[in-house]
Amino acid sequence: MESAELDEIADNVRAAAESCGSMILETVPLHDALPSVVIDAERFPALIEHLKPRLVYMMLTKFDGREDVAAALDVEEEELERDEKKLADKWAKHNGQTSCLGVGVMHDGIVHAVIDKPDWFEEFEEETEVFRLARHDAINGAFARQQEDERARREAEEKKRLEPVVKKLVADPRFNASKISAAKRLALAETIFPELDKTSAKKAVDRAVNELWLLESGGRSE
Repeated sequence: MESAELDEIADNVRAAAESCGSMILETVPLHDALPSVVIDAERFPALIEHLKPRLVYMMLTKFDGREDVAAALDVEEEELERDEKKLADKWAKHNGQTSCLGVGVMHDGIVHAVIDKPDWFEEFEEETEVFRLARHDAINGAFARQQEDERARREAEEKKRLEPVVKKLVADPRFNASKISAAKRLALAETIFPELDKTSAKKAVDRAVNELWLLESGGRSE
């Protein structure tokens, strides 16, 4: 179906509503909790003449390339990237044409409704979906890199903060005593550095143990 056909249906709906004395409201009724049936758009004018409803709900949406691309990507128009702007410009030939027709009437507690789009707009939606997924992947990738950078920064700061503690533990004969348990090493660290919280003390002990292992094995710590 083309935009011109949707416009013609809309004109016929208006004419049918006028002949029945029905008021047209430019909105689409919310009917998730109500029974509903889908009617072919072409049959709606005849349905209105038959039911003679007091209210007819109808919405005609006009296309705007940049506005619709931005809406599909869930961004503001000024936030569109160069390739996204090119996509909008590609479809600008349809600017001002009808991109969606929604019509509905209520009768005996049942919503009779239809939402119809021209063929070209469905193609537009398929193309914008590709861009939406690409933007989504890019945002997720950037967030993951930011999280990784933040993790690396915190680790570097923690290593720098605990470095004096680790050096002092490695140099302490009590920490290096043979057959000393992990619990005793932790208790020693908490005694020497009472200002450390338990988590930091455990990390310092683990690093000091690794330092000792490297020294004893002839390796070199970073």
